[in-house]
Amino acid sequence: MKLYLVSILSLVFLNVHAQHISLQTKIDSIVTSNMELYMIPGVSIGVVHNGSVLYTKGYGVKEINTTQKIESQSVFHTASVSKLLTAQAIMLLVKEGKINLEDRLVDVISPLNYSDKSVEEIDIKSLLNHTSGLPDINNYQWKNNHQSDKTLSSYIQNYKLKTKYTPKTAYKYSNLGYDILGLVIEKVSGQYFEDYIADQILNPIKMEDSDFRYFKIKDELKVKPHTKKGNSVMVRKIYPYTREHAPSSTLNASSIDLSKWMNYFLKQLQNSDSNNIYYQMQNSSTPVYDHIGLGFQIFEIDGYKVIGHFGGDRGFRSLLLMVPEKNIGAVILGNCDYNEDYRQEILKPILKLLLKE
Repeated sequence: MKLYLVSILSLVFLNVHAQHISLQTKIDSIVTSNMELYMIPGVSIGVVHNGSVLYTKGYGVKEINTTQKIESQSVFHTASVSKLLTAQAIMLLVKEGKINLEDRLVDVISPLNYSDKSVEEIDIKSLLNHTSGLPDINNYQWKNNHQSDKTLSSYIQNYKLKTKYTPKTAYKYSNLGYDILGLVIEKVSGQYFEDYIADQILNPIKMEDSDFRYFKIKDELKVKPHTKKGNSVMVRKIYPYTREHAPSSTLNASSIDLSKWMNYFLKQLQNSDSNNIYYQMQNSSTPVYDHIGLGFQIFEIDGYKVIGHFGGDRGFRSLLLMVPEKNIGAVILGNCDYNEDYRQEILKPILKLLLKE
C-alpha cells in the first residue's frame, strides 16, 4: 500500500512538472518569436499565480553588439508602470488617515503657483484618475538628470498650474498630475517620495533591486535603452531619468521584483471589503471614463476583468497586467521604444494561456 501511494504521488508530481515545463515552452515560443519579428534587443518577463512566481526569465541582451544577457534580475526603466506604486503610496496614506481622496490639492500643498481658479477644484482623487483637468508633460528633459532631494518640490512649486478643462468633467491622461501626487506624498508623510516608497512598499515586499532613483541601481543590473534610426537599432545616449518625474515615470525594476509586487497586491485583493484600499484602487473611479481606477488602467481579456498599466519612455516599453478573479498576473519589460505593440503581442497570449490552465 505504501509503495502504491508513493507511485501515485510520483505520477501526480511528474504530471504537474510536465504541465509546468509545457507552459514554460509555450511562453518561450511566444516571447522569442515576437522578439525576432519586432527586432527587440532584450525582454524580461514575470508570471505569477496563486501567490507563487510561476516563471521569470530574461531574453536577449542588455545592449546590442554585446553578450550581456538579460536576466530576471536585470533592471529596466518601467515608465508609467511607476504610477501603480505612486497610487498605492497615496492610498496607504489614506488608510493611515493622513489624507482623504476628497482633499483639495491647494489645501495639501502650499504654496502652489497658479492664477487659474479651477486649480482650486482639483482633489487627490482627480489626480489619481486623470480627471484633474491638468495637461500632460510635453518634454521630460531627461538630459537634466537631476538627483537633488529638493528637485521634485522645486519643480512642482515653480510650475505655473493651469487646467485645460473643468476638473472632474473629462478623462485626460496627465503625467504632471502624478508628479504632483509625489509631492503630496512628501508633504503628508514628511519623507522624500522615494524614501516613503522604499520604506512602505519596496522593502517590505523585498523588492531588493528596485528603486525610483536610477542612480541607486547597481551597475551590473542596468539595461541600456534602444531606439531605431532608419532600419538600424541603436543605443540611446540619454537614459530616461531626472528626479522631478520620479512619481510618474522612474521606477527602475526587474521582472522578479515586479512579480513579488503582483503577488502582494493580488493577495490584498482577496479581501473585497469596500474599505480595503487595494480593492478600491482596481475599481472604476469616475463616471466620465469606465476604464480607470485609482492608478490602474482597466481592460478585459476573454471576458475577465484585467487591471494593470502600460509604460513607455525613451528607449523602454513595459506592461503589467493582473486578473484578480483568477489570481494571476504577468509583466513584460523591454529595452526598446519602437514597434511598441510587442508588449501586448507577448503579454496577452501569455495571460490567455494562464486563463486556460
